[in-house]
Amino acid sequence: MERKECLLMEMMSEVNLESKQLAQYFKAKPEYARLLKGIKNKYISLGEIKGNVIINNPDKSEKQLLSGLMKKDYSSNKTISINLQTLQQRIDNSKFCGASLKGMIYEYFKEEIITKKECKGQYEIELEEFFKDIINENIDTLIYSYLKEIISTKNDIFHKWKKYYNKDKRELKIALINACKGINNLPKQKMRIPAFASNLTGNPHLLDKNTLCGKVFIMLMCYIKKIKLPQNSEELAEIYYNNNLLIDDVSNMVLCKNITGFIEDEEIIKDNQKTIKYIQHSGLCGFANNNEPIYLNLYNLSNIAFLSENGKYKKVVVMENPTVFMEVFQRCKRKDFPLICTYGQVKLSALILLDMLVDKKYKIYYSGDIDPEGIGIADRLKNRYKQNLYFLGFDLKTYKHNLSNVELSEERLKKLNKIKSDDLQQICRELRVIKKASYEEKNINEIINFIDNTI
Repeated sequence: MERKECLLMEMMSEVNLESKQLAQYFKAKPEYARLLKGIKNKYISLGEIKGNVIINNPDKSEKQLLSGLMKKDYSSNKTISINLQTLQQRIDNSKFCGASLKGMIYEYFKEEIITKKECKGQYEIELEEFFKDIINENIDTLIYSYLKEIISTKNDIFHKWKKYYNKDKRELKIALINACKGINNLPKQKMRIPAFASNLTGNPHLLDKNTLCGKVFIMLMCYIKKIKLPQNSEELAEIYYNNNLLIDDVSNMVLCKNITGFIEDEEIIKDNQKTIKYIQHSGLCGFANNNEPIYLNLYNLSNIAFLSENGKYKKVVVMENPTVFMEVFQRCKRKDFPLICTYGQVKLSALILLDMLVDKKYKIYYSGDIDPEGIGIADRLKNRYKQNLYFLGFDLKTYKHNLSNVELSEERLKKLNKIKSDDLQQICRELRVIKKASYEEKNINEIINFIDNTI
């Protein structure tokens, strides 16, 4: 028997003949209406009938009847307080002896009365059943163990889902079913999200980041990879990319020069063993041979299996500003030296390219503006690449030599408090004292000198 039916039967068991007669007595006198409503609210709130019911500003008729009921004079009261234990005793000593207030209010209101405690218990049961159904629908799938863990530990993700459940449990169920379906069928090769969602559900926009299904999908991807939820669009793009999904594979670009790599050519099966043949990317080789820079977008990068090994340098210089990049590549003597430009804040395409370079044991030398924002970029890269990344120009001598007249506001300087890298703390302290920026454009000759003379 369901809990709801048990509660109803328990309530009805309180309704005996005397309780019915008492209810009829009170119904015949409208002056008791506020008292009865107060008794009902007490029972809903406390789960039992006790305490006092307060009746404010009673009229003459209410005062008269309540005075008779309780054997007290309320004629001059502006507020009447009725103690429910005392009221039950009055009933026990009347012709309605045997009636209970609990049974009486059920008969009086002729409706199911559920206490807050009972409501909460019923809610928890329904919530548990809801998530149990979701788990059972994903038995023997990739997401199954992760779902069980999220729901059993009641972690932050579970509490987010619970809020969605309270708002619209039907919408959450649809979102969970389709998000789990997405996790269980992640593509093995790079695929655009609208195409993936369309193939999966028939709706190309179902997994959009602003839909509930999209939000749940992102939560699950992050939980499986044990990473924090994305704080910005670049972090989100990286999460998608690492799951073979592309948001914007064309406009997310990185400018580079002398970067070459290999692509898959064909699969060769010999003695039931499959091997893949790789060939050099002719486009990258062509630009490098012609001493020209090239923009690589996410689509281009997704087709590169791995980068070429540059045995000559094994280093790459990364610059923040495109003007600096162009001056450096045109003026430096070593025309075959690998160069990258991030255009300020580092986009996913640049991170993917740098990841591939680090995989090939390249050392990264980063040059940028020495201001709170530029140091912030340098810090994020250092935290990502650690011992594989070195700073170029982020020292006190370079900073003071290239000082500009641009004053740094206190609001901008506060950004330095978030810098984590130990290697940048000294320059941060100097910036707080001098409060002026130093820009990469003034360091072009030093960058060129580094490239032309580095081993």
